[in-house]
Formats: sequence, C-alpha cells, structure tokens
Amino acid sequence: MVSRTAEVSITARPVDIDACPTCRLFWFDQFESTSLKPRATLDLFQYIASTANERITPLASHFNCPRCDVRLEFTRDLQRTTTFTYWRCDFRHGRLISFNQFLREKNFIRTPSPAELARLRATIRTVSCSQCGAPVDLAAASACAHCGAPIALIDPDGVADALRQLTRPGNAASATGDHASTSAALRDAQIDALLDLERRRLHRETEREIDMVSIGAQAIGALLGALLAR
Repeated sequence: MVSRTAEVSITARPVDIDACPTCRLFWFDQFESTSLKPRATLDLFQYIASTANERITPLASHFNCPRCDVRLEFTRDLQRTTTFTYWRCDFRHGRLISFNQFLREKNFIRTPSPAELARLRATIRTVSCSQCGAPVDLAAASACAHCGAPIALIDPDGVADALRQLTRPGNAASATGDHASTSAALRDAQIDALLDLERRRLHRETEREIDMVSIGAQAIGALLGALLAR
C-alpha cells in the first residue's frame, strides 16, 4: 500500500489515503471519500490513470478492516443515479473501494453512446472487462458475460465538471462554452487512444489488452494534467 495526500472539507489539514496500485483499491477513513475537494478528486483520478500499466493482482474473496481487523461488509450504494459498491467496516472505521467503483461514485464512468459504440465496434473486436478482466466480444455484446458489468468509458463530462469547479465563477456563457470544449477534447483523447491501441495491436506493436476504462483514464489523465497546469 502507498499513501496519497488529499484535501477534504471536514478537516483543516490534508489527510492520507491508502492506495494499492496492483489491487487497484483505495482505503478511505470515515467520510473521507464523500468530503473530497474537487482538486483532491481529480488528483486521485490522475493517480488511477498513472497506474493503468500496473499488473493487476486478483482480488481476495473478502477483506478485513485495517483498523480493527473485523471482516468488511460488501455494500451497494447509490450516488445520484449511479450504483457503486465497496466494502465497509461495521464499526465505521472506513471503507475499501476499487478504483473502478471510485470512478463510478464520482460520476467519472458512463456507458458509451450509440455513436461511440458504433465507432469502437468498427475497429475494436475484443476488450477486457474493467470490472473482472474477462474478455468481452465488443461486436456481439455490450456487457461482460462473466460478471455482468456493462461496457463503460470514462465520462469526459464528469471530469470536465470537476475541473470547472476548480475555476473561479465567470461569465455563464463562456463557462458553458469552456466546459463543452473541454468535454469534447477529453472525449476525443479517450476514443483516439483506444483506436490507436487497437491499430498497434493489429500491427503487433503491442500485446496490451484493451481495458477501456484504464486506457481512457490514462489518455484523459494526460490531458487533464496539462489543463490543471495552466
């Protein structure tokens, strides 16, 4: 495990969040995840993007709380209209959540639009399920046959919205325009990265599996870094 420093609204000082890049898990102490400031949320998004090339360790069947060693309870929750899952401590010490489910909680993941799915299917045959890693025949299915998780992409609108929260309030029209152009740039970066990887695979320049969430996070994270540096 490694520690990531993040700013939250419930304390005056930054907090340390434990992360495992190979298991792709975060441990949040009580209320830390729900009180992350926009910059901290985007920083964790970029951290997830930076781990996209890490070899994944299969998850254990259960986990114990790192504070009290009691077995964590698997939990389903709802953020707006998005369902996500995590493991929680019954004694309210915190919760363990996968990178994928953290992105869902923060509304950074969505299903592809019909146009996006058609564009991907025209080029990409097989993808890796971002939930369990099983292969998915993109031409014939829109969900994983093994775990039932739907095909998903990073939501550029969600990332752009979090980015907009960091900027000072300005003219409403220009803010909307900036948001739209930022979303479009992030969307193009993601799709282009996926199509480029498939072309490289066809030419045997890489054997990397296509996990659309991880690759999308990596592409958007790179562009996001440039935007945050302005």
